[in-house]
Amino acid sequence: MNFPRRDFLKGSLAALGLSALGFARVFAAPMGSLLPTMNRAGDRASVPASSSSLRVGSYNVRVGTADGKTANAWDNRKEDLVALMRLIDYDVVGLQESFTAQSAYITNSLPGYALIGSIEGAEENVGVTSPICYRKARLTPLKSGTFWLSTTPDAPGGDVWGAWSRRKVCVWALLEDRVTGKTLCFVNTHTDHKSEVARLEGTKLILRRVAEIVPAGMPIVFTGDHNCRETEAPSQAVMKVLKNALYVSETPPSGPWRSFSGWKWRKKEYSAVDALKLPADVRNARKGSPDADRDADGRHKWENCGARIDYIYVSDGVKVKSYATRADSRPGTKLYPSDHFPLVAEIELSQTPNGHGK
Repeated sequence: MNFPRRDFLKGSLAALGLSALGFARVFAAPMGSLLPTMNRAGDRASVPASSSSLRVGSYNVRVGTADGKTANAWDNRKEDLVALMRLIDYDVVGLQESFTAQSAYITNSLPGYALIGSIEGAEENVGVTSPICYRKARLTPLKSGTFWLSTTPDAPGGDVWGAWSRRKVCVWALLEDRVTGKTLCFVNTHTDHKSEVARLEGTKLILRRVAEIVPAGMPIVFTGDHNCRETEAPSQAVMKVLKNALYVSETPPSGPWRSFSGWKWRKKEYSAVDALKLPADVRNARKGSPDADRDADGRHKWENCGARIDYIYVSDGVKVKSYATRADSRPGTKLYPSDHFPLVAEIELSQTPNGHGK
């Protein structure tokens, strides 16, 4: 729906407490995609960002060659996925499992955005990519790069520590905020889903590289599908130097605990707020874990919570204003735009003496 431009709007925005940017963010999305999410109480992802804040996130869009001719095939869900991204209105988001054709569709549908790492250098040859998608009007790339999660990070062909996929990379970019003049390092990756060793070694490589790349005092945002729970070794390694944005949000996190649905629709989600009341080893237990107690219905609590394997980490130079996991279904269906839910956090940057969160 296109909203007519009327002169009285100019004088009314201030009275409504909206900037022109905030007004555009609320009404940029088509009403068809906006209406299903308006009823989600406490969902701050649709609240307009202030001029000093940035909306960041992570979204695994599900590889486009999967799911055959099912309702979850890329061609059947791509319009809804882009509509959800438009509604969330990211300033910058780390994508995972985005083939070149998928990345092209996303940027063609969202012309205000550009990608870093989608067809650069090594990534051009790997098929599945983990690009950084940023709003061109808000952020300016100063420097960027891509490296392999292997023993030869600057060239393909290295040992990948037993990973199922040899395509895993990390993409990073130094981005300057056109509004505040501040700069952040945005890092995005997708670690292996089969090998525990590959996940840990890949994560340790990323942390070493980030320490080398990031200038002292520069804030860091690290996103991705890390294929592990917060209690497992890769997450524990990251949390020695960075903070999980979900835990440091100034307001309670909204949305479900699980970030991976596996296409399994739920009428009622187990909220992040409720999951945080459980012991960490229970809400993060994998299937069959003895740590998972049964509830009154005979189900394990991890079955209620679901798998949380996607993350936004931040350094000490980042203030997290709000955090949400978006479980929006495709309009009129019990289907999702992807098998992962998008994460979104509202943040503010501050230059600190130590940008690594130590």
